[in-house]
Amino acid sequence: MTRHGGAAILKSLPDINLVFATYIAGYLLAFVLQVLVARGLGTSGRGIYEIMLLSISITQAVLGMGVGVASLYYIGKGTYSLRDLLSNTQFVVLASMLLSALFVVVAIPTFGPHLLSRGAPYWILIFGIPLFLNFNLLVTFLQAENRFLAMNAVTLIRPVLMVALVVAGVLAGGLTTTNVFVFWAIALLASVLLALSLLGLRNLHLPTILRPRWPVLRAQVTFGLQGQAGNILQLLNYRLDKYIALAFVGTSGVGIYAVAVGVTESIWFISNAVAVVLLPRLTRAPDEETSTLTPLFCRHTIFLSLLGAAAVGALSPLLLPLMFGSDFSPAVTAVWWLLPGTVALAGTKVLAAYIFSRGKPLINSYITLASLAVTVSADLALIPVFGVPGAAAASSLAYSLSFVLSLAVYSRLSGQPLWSAIAINAADLRLYLLAARFAWSRRPLAPPIASDLEGPA
Repeated sequence: MTRHGGAAILKSLPDINLVFATYIAGYLLAFVLQVLVARGLGTSGRGIYEIMLLSISITQAVLGMGVGVASLYYIGKGTYSLRDLLSNTQFVVLASMLLSALFVVVAIPTFGPHLLSRGAPYWILIFGIPLFLNFNLLVTFLQAENRFLAMNAVTLIRPVLMVALVVAGVLAGGLTTTNVFVFWAIALLASVLLALSLLGLRNLHLPTILRPRWPVLRAQVTFGLQGQAGNILQLLNYRLDKYIALAFVGTSGVGIYAVAVGVTESIWFISNAVAVVLLPRLTRAPDEETSTLTPLFCRHTIFLSLLGAAAVGALSPLLLPLMFGSDFSPAVTAVWWLLPGTVALAGTKVLAAYIFSRGKPLINSYITLASLAVTVSADLALIPVFGVPGAAAASSLAYSLSFVLSLAVYSRLSGQPLWSAIAINAADLRLYLLAARFAWSRRPLAPPIASDLEGPA
């Protein structure tokens, strides 16, 4: 590792540490929430809750048309003003609300009674989809402006409030899928309002929200669809197996698998923190700098994720039955099968940020499409025979393929050798010793800047 590379990591560490700490806090809150919801709803109710959330997530990703990722790119390049980009996205949110309401109205006669009898409050889609879409869009804007403290505040308020409301629901008489989703929507609304206030009302132009700047919106959608196609495919790659599992193992199986997925995805708070901080920096950086930073962060991310996977695998047999109850004990085997692919995908997240920053979002989409094909094929082959562990093994196969393809594309675009993004070397180990000295001496790498929370008036 070069002296420049070590300096680059140390320079980025404050932002990465800040985002990383937020992911840790968010995961701990999400874990508490998982335990409360799993114990309150049982395996079947947990499965229904997961399928509903998944449906909301996929629908908002489709209706968003990629305007969020496009806005991040254009803000990084300075192509369009924040005001035009932000106001246009609010138009997209309003349009998604109308489409969601239309979808629910059309679906009521056919699916309404069946869904309600299963405890699925489908009417939540009317405001749940646009709320979740707006939350994701606004977080992207804060990320694009490198306002990581503000972004983290918006990200954390949702699980904090959600846990508080769920605890109140338990104390008031118990949980149902309906009141859990109401709590979810309230927490999401609070996050959206905070994000809007931090971005500043002066950056919201009401006439543009009602009648967008079409040339800018056209550019957002044109570029965004290229990147969003990959995001949607990746979301399906992460979650489509739950729909397939629903067909073969029922809602209880989905509930057990959802717990296993939630536990293993805790490892991604490392790669997510790196990718969130790295993406806007790579977008602005010249080719030489991106070629230096990407392999550096990728191999460290994989190494740390591998250590995290070993810890999760060792502790799962003890903690899962203890925390979630004996009904969720089968999730342990699924966790073990998921871990190899989870580590592989941690590396993919960093490499995908590099590929996107070079203006090649469609390549990420093609990689994800290939991975999704493996997911579906392996799910259909393994779930009917092995049940929930089969779904986990299929995901690991698909995630590993995604990493191999991303690594090959990175090497071709950058001209760097494959090993540079994978193998830890002696210089890297010296960096860990340096970081350990910082931690031991309790010297903060960089104090958070309070003004980061102070958005425009």
